[in-house]
Amino acid sequence: MASVWQNNKLLRKWERKHFKENANGDFNYNLAYPLEDPLVNAISNYINVKKDYIYVGSGISQFINTIVGLNMWGKIILPEIEFALYKRTALLHEKKLILIKGLHTEDFVNNLKKLKTTDKDLLCISSPRWFDGEKFTQKQIKDILNIYNGTLIIDEAYVDYSDDENGMLDICLKNDRVIIFRSFSKKFLASGYRTGYMVTKKQIDGLRNTIIPPHSVTSYSENFFVALLKDEKILNAFTETRNYIKHNRDLIYNSLSNYKDIEIIESKANFITLIFKDEKIMNEVYENLKDLAGIQKFNEIVPFIKIWVNNELFSHEVIKRVKETLQ
Repeated sequence: MASVWQNNKLLRKWERKHFKENANGDFNYNLAYPLEDPLVNAISNYINVKKDYIYVGSGISQFINTIVGLNMWGKIILPEIEFALYKRTALLHEKKLILIKGLHTEDFVNNLKKLKTTDKDLLCISSPRWFDGEKFTQKQIKDILNIYNGTLIIDEAYVDYSDDENGMLDICLKNDRVIIFRSFSKKFLASGYRTGYMVTKKQIDGLRNTIIPPHSVTSYSENFFVALLKDEKILNAFTETRNYIKHNRDLIYNSLSNYKDIEIIESKANFITLIFKDEKIMNEVYENLKDLAGIQKFNEIVPFIKIWVNNELFSHEVIKRVKETLQ
């Protein structure tokens, strides 16, 4: 089974071959403006959604900056632990910011019920969550839409590592108050291409080509993903890697979930989070892990360590070191 880094090499090899084969064609990647329609069409076929509901841009970060920053919103509502750019964007645009407590998705939904909202408000959540990889259930999202009156952004950057790649698309396509953000960075190890897409039926004046500017994706990136999304061989290779990551992620979860000093929520992302009751213990665990690739520590509301999962050897090494520290 290919590791993350082996598939990174596979992608780089495919990338060089693809652009070498097309270098002598009529299309000049450096001079021509991106057409955007070919990429929208490719995504439409890939996720089976009408192209009218798909918008492309230079990664989820662009969508956060443009959509969250719009003047049309009243309150911006976030989980108290969320991807930092949401909060920074809301504060930059001097929005009224409301943070909802809840270490677990169910706690968050229950606490949201206590908040009075209007149709001008914007709620932003990630699913699987940026914090711990826990995924909101379909029922929870439907409950949110029943108790909350505004627009809902669901950031699905990590959805490719969940049990259901379709995520909340079905709910989005039945409700014009829902906006979904997605990225190619995580599944295809292609963060440098800065390409993502948004799905929504919500009508916002000037959304296409004004709020989200034209040519947000480079010609090089556009051509890359149009070809990639049609290549069954490389898509299958990344499906295998996704399953391998899920296996190694669950290996860590099953081995460490019973330790009293840490809480691990079952992740549906390509990382797993160790939540600590004691910052001192977190620091001790981190010191024993920090020389491994893909280890991050945070102290936001609660102390926690995020572990970006790779191969089985990596998972066993993490398990061994955490157990050594906690014994």
